[in-house]
Amino acid sequence: MKHAFFIGIFLAALSFNAAAERIVVAGGTITDIVYALEAGGDVVAVDTSSTWPPKAESLPKVGYYRDLAAEGILSQKPTLILTLEGAGRPQVLTQIKSTGVPVKQYDKPKHVSGLFTLINQVAEDLNKQPQAERLIQKLKQQLPKKPKPSTTKALFILSAGERGVMVAGRETVPDILFGYTGIKNLASHNGFKPFNREALLVSNPDFLVAPSHVVYGAGGPKKFCQQAALALIPAAKECRLLVMDSLMSLGMTTRLPEAIAKLDSFHRKQAL
Repeated sequence: MKHAFFIGIFLAALSFNAAAERIVVAGGTITDIVYALEAGGDVVAVDTSSTWPPKAESLPKVGYYRDLAAEGILSQKPTLILTLEGAGRPQVLTQIKSTGVPVKQYDKPKHVSGLFTLINQVAEDLNKQPQAERLIQKLKQQLPKKPKPSTTKALFILSAGERGVMVAGRETVPDILFGYTGIKNLASHNGFKPFNREALLVSNPDFLVAPSHVVYGAGGPKKFCQQAALALIPAAKECRLLVMDSLMSLGMTTRLPEAIAKLDSFHRKQAL
């Protein structure tokens, strides 16, 4: 009797292991969602943009999601690969698919409704629909109502250097964050585009926002503000700068309410 009991446990374990996924994720937004859906235990490797949650950051890396190598991904013996729009080169994804490993590629969400759609899509592929329903409901409860526009003006700086300044316009995550805090985005174009020096001086933002990898890549907040491309505007001279986590400020993730709260807190302090 006891012997049969242990055989049953052994067979159950074999069945569990056979069913277990080995997921490789390329795209920080997707990694964030996979973990939020409680499927992180099946993830065996991620790309370098997957900086959240901390558990994901400690996993083996398969390169940056826009420049993937089939060999690196396949060495992880994946049973499923989840990627974000723009991941890899077409020939790399074709090579991976030719091995029989399923590759799921998702569009980047440009609006909050798109985030909810993405969560549902990933949940369906991972059989995590109940978790998706709870997660979306939680996010809807956490997201604040959009306030009336304030008089505060700001710019989100994606890069600044000898070639000028690249800023976030409409249909970007930074613009969504500005909308939820009542801040006027001085960049009216769509996407991320250059902002010439004259336009920067005329716009005269009350403060600047920039992703952490850009700021610390320039040597820290002080050196970032002292760059020639920015140095002439008062906000940079006084270094009125909010440094935000790169993934949280550039990716449409489940940390959107946290990003809004951080920007709103800085906004209120500047208004004092």
